[in-house]
Amino acid sequence: MEFQKQFDTIIENHINSLQKDYLLVLQERFKNEGLAMMNDMLPQPLIAAMSAEAKYLLSENAKRRDITIKATGNTPRNFNVVNRDSISEKGKIIPAFFKSEVILNFLTFLNNNEPVHRIPYTPEEFIINNQQKTGDTHGWHWDDYTFALIWVIEAPKEGEGAIVEYIPNTVWDKENPETGLKAVLENREIQNIYVPQDHCYFMKAGTTLHRVTPLENDSRRTVVVFSYASEEDLIKNISHETMGEIYEDTKELVEV
Repeated sequence: MEFQKQFDTIIENHINSLQKDYLLVLQERFKNEGLAMMNDMLPQPLIAAMSAEAKYLLSENAKRRDITIKATGNTPRNFNVVNRDSISEKGKIIPAFFKSEVILNFLTFLNNNEPVHRIPYTPEEFIINNQQKTGDTHGWHWDDYTFALIWVIEAPKEGEGAIVEYIPNTVWDKENPETGLKAVLENREIQNIYVPQDHCYFMKAGTTLHRVTPLENDSRRTVVVFSYASEEDLIKNISHETMGEIYEDTKELVEV
């Protein structure tokens, strides 16, 4: 608890030092686009600490996934993963970030002061994904919960793939996932953003169809994904079609 208090105090002091006009621009961007990117949510020493922790956890606990997910319209997942329990057992910075009331309050501010909550489903709280081979990708999907904060630990150079493509204000048709996905892709404009290393982006991931494009060489994209809930999420019966396939702990451990 003492560490958490120190962690929150450091973050609160840092966020309070950011320019109000800059924060209002981020809030407006999130309201209009469903995505806002930052490189200064944390002070640099904590960014470095989170990066070091994520890389260590990846090196010790990564499992390879090369699968197609039926529930999202038969879209591919080709990457290495570290599940929530491994991070919780061996990590310190990443769990503290998720538990932080200061972070929740800041995300609530970005969400036009509408409450953002920790999700009620433990396996999806925070995970690590890593693309490291040519063609590695995180295919088109929607998230189970309304919000995701994605922290980019490693990123390829711009032009080498791993672009975030997204279509906001869309609906996951779980009854007809393949035809629903096709309809969105055919009728809506795809937006895209390159997210550099040590940046993060906050996304309305439950209503934004999104993917990470394939790597174009053997570079690396490593992210920590934190999931958050809206008020509505807390009273909905949310299913978790993809989590077991991707993050369950029975596949063979591979080195990365």
